[in-house]
Amino acid sequence: MKKAIKIIIIVALIAGALAAGYFFVLPKITGGSGFDDNVAYVTRIDTLGGDTSFLSNRYSAVIESQQVVNVDADAEKKIKTVYVKEGDSVKKGDKLFEYDVEDMQFQLDQAKLDREQAQSEIKSYNDQLDTLQKEYQNAGRNQRLTLDNQMEQIRLNIKKAEYSKDTQDKTIKKLENSIRNSVVKSSVDGMISSVDDPTAEAYITITSSGDYRVKASISEEHIGNFYVDEEITIRSRTDETATWSGKVVSIDTAKPVAGMNTGMMDTPTKYPVYISLDSSEGLLIGQHVTVEQFVDTSDEDDSSALYLDDYYICDADSTPYVWVEENGKLKKRNVELGEFNEELYRYEIISGIEGSDYIAFPEERFTEGMTAVKGFEDMPDENENIEG
Repeated sequence: MKKAIKIIIIVALIAGALAAGYFFVLPKITGGSGFDDNVAYVTRIDTLGGDTSFLSNRYSAVIESQQVVNVDADAEKKIKTVYVKEGDSVKKGDKLFEYDVEDMQFQLDQAKLDREQAQSEIKSYNDQLDTLQKEYQNAGRNQRLTLDNQMEQIRLNIKKAEYSKDTQDKTIKKLENSIRNSVVKSSVDGMISSVDDPTAEAYITITSSGDYRVKASISEEHIGNFYVDEEITIRSRTDETATWSGKVVSIDTAKPVAGMNTGMMDTPTKYPVYISLDSSEGLLIGQHVTVEQFVDTSDEDDSSALYLDDYYICDADSTPYVWVEENGKLKKRNVELGEFNEELYRYEIISGIEGSDYIAFPEERFTEGMTAVKGFEDMPDENENIEG
């Protein structure tokens, strides 16, 4: 998606340049007006990438609440009614869903009957034990041995009945509590961000209102570039001039999102990086933004490294080349490519071109030898005195 957006922007810029050239530049070159298919427009490379002593790495991110509440459902209970759906706003105490208590009420009634039966058995066994103990006082030696065995069995039966009563007491308490709390309510003010299957780890997820944070998804290739307390710039996707500042507060390498095999390419595993905001004014929960790292390479050996967006490079997988201006003419020039940045869709250029060269955005109509027109910033002003 990022690549598609960048291409659309470039195409729009080229279309604007062509229109301007039609009215202003071509008359100077052709001596008239109108579009010339044999003209290509070129731009100086070092004006495309800016100062490479500070490289800006951008990553996709989304604005979310500082607090996300997961509400679980009891898998052993049937849900009767769900009161919310994804996107709903809720207040603390609002109903989320309600369990079906009909089955629980039946289980409660049965548990009470089983407890009464156990209590009755305990009383009966105690009465039997009292009777046998009285007989034991007047019994002979052989009869006492028989009575001992009978009383021991009755004591065992009493323990079993008492265990059954204790079990039913716990069941009754649990069922009464479940019936009393059959309606599950929100514990926070916020928005319902998801309603999943009741068997899921989080049945309902609530994004609470309040302070915002940024959640970035960083690939395994770049996660090592981030560190806690690192200063980060957050930029709007729709307005490049709208920015916010923040710091990395957490890097969650314990909860990776596994990549997928689409059949054509493998997507990398990504990890969540959380960034606190110095100010959230103008931001909305769910808003998509980008986060930027500024890497100072001015003291490194590769501070003069040249980078070029991939859409300027032709046949990158075989014999890469760019359309370059030489002596006012368009020419193919082979380049040696270095590392490819998957986040920014750009290549490091090892050799073949320099920042002072002029290149054109590739078009099917290009042929070597076409007239190459430099960017308007390099055209002489009509009001200037030109020597020569």
